[in-house]
Amino acid sequence: MLLLKFLKWFVVIMFLEPHILVALAFIALFTGFVKAGLPSLGALVSVSLVLLFPVKDALGLAVLYLLAGDLVASFMHWRKANLPVLIQLLPAIFFGIGLGALTLTQVSNDLLGALIGVLIVLMVGMEPFRPRVSEWAMRNIYFVRSGSGVLAGFSTTVGNAAGPILSLYFLLLKIDKYGFVGTAALFFLIVNVTKLPLYGALGMFKTYYLWSYMVTVPFVIVGALFGRRFIEWIPQQYFNRVVLSITGLSGIWLLSSYLMG
Repeated sequence: MLLLKFLKWFVVIMFLEPHILVALAFIALFTGFVKAGLPSLGALVSVSLVLLFPVKDALGLAVLYLLAGDLVASFMHWRKANLPVLIQLLPAIFFGIGLGALTLTQVSNDLLGALIGVLIVLMVGMEPFRPRVSEWAMRNIYFVRSGSGVLAGFSTTVGNAAGPILSLYFLLLKIDKYGFVGTAALFFLIVNVTKLPLYGALGMFKTYYLWSYMVTVPFVIVGALFGRRFIEWIPQQYFNRVVLSITGLSGIWLLSSYLMG
């Protein structure tokens, strides 16, 4: 009897409420799936957690789940990553991360999300003109690469929302689905590790969800196995369409969230 009381007390103290714990398990499952199958959806992890926790706490917890997903996806797909593309992006990405960390202390996350949303919608809206846009981009590749890197680093810092930016850049370069997922996995692994000390300094990691995170994070592996099967199953042309559709919807969501207050 005394043991049962102790266990009950332990669960209440160490873990979050059962329905939140179940929600975290589903979020972990979803994180694994998108990291290994559809990196464009990564921003929805943060969105889901914002429904459960205060914004800064949600961003802190999100980066822990995303980092676990990055580790699993990198293990699965690193051989298919386009390393030259990633290496060329890194300087601009790190600059964007620094800019985002500075901005987090000054500007509303909602406003930042709206600005990123506008950019994404405009970029997706240029899809019918992709041949001409691609031709222009290849002639001005340094400008496009630098802009994409800074914006990706910035958006991942202020809202874990670099997926749409990165997706459009990879589609522009015509990277195939395996290279897409592999390169994205290594990209997010690097940037999320970089964000850990920044988020820590901003007080965005809380100890009260640590045990709940530890219990649910193994579901990331299960989700990643489903994501790998998905990427093997879907044809390249449909993969491109799904990525583009999700990217456009992400931009509209970011913009509408701000306009609706």
